[in-house]
Amino acid sequence: MASHHDQAALPTLIEQDRTKVPSPDEAREQDHGEEHTFEWPEAIRIALVALAAAALWFRLWEPFASISLIGVLGVVVGGWPIFKEAVVNIAARRMTMELSITIAIVAATAISEFFTALVITLFVLVAEVLEGMTVSRGRRAIRDLLDFLPRSVSVRRTGAVREVETDELIVGDAVLVNPGGRIPVDGTVLGGHSFVDQARITGESMPVEKTAGALSMPARSTSRVPWKSAPSG
Repeated sequence: MASHHDQAALPTLIEQDRTKVPSPDEAREQDHGEEHTFEWPEAIRIALVALAAAALWFRLWEPFASISLIGVLGVVVGGWPIFKEAVVNIAARRMTMELSITIAIVAATAISEFFTALVITLFVLVAEVLEGMTVSRGRRAIRDLLDFLPRSVSVRRTGAVREVETDELIVGDAVLVNPGGRIPVDGTVLGGHSFVDQARITGESMPVEKTAGALSMPARSTSRVPWKSAPSG
């Protein structure tokens, strides 16, 4: 990928459609408003439901014999986002987890099992927070990878080397990577010998040796030996 000498004719890979990779700015715009953090309203709601469940378990305050006031308030406050999502799903005629959980909470409340209803609500609220944080970390990892990739690359076309944008690459291009440079696309190594740091993709702790015929992926070349590769699409 990093040779500036004349090379023999390169094999042409099978032509296929290319999907444009969004730029880091576009990725940020797409993820704007979707980042999930553990915000105060969620923390307060979870704490209130937990306190209500503890109060019911220890029977700290039950002014009415026929109904648990703490249980009702805890279910309403804690289950509000779940109920709201369930209503949206019903209107869209979709069967989702929120709708199933709402049925379970309402059923438990109807038979005066308020503690059970609060425990279900608490588990769902915590699970949604953890899910949101996990998805957010995944998006951030993908965005960091896009930031890591170069936006322009050296390509050998018609016997000459020139700089092009990564979204202008086509299947069959020979992409040249300088020693220690970043590999912008996946493909097959056409020549040379190097070691590649693939930790961002595979999590491997040590650089991986690459020779002619090996598969490459977006990563960083760590060797000072020039090599070249063609994108596989």
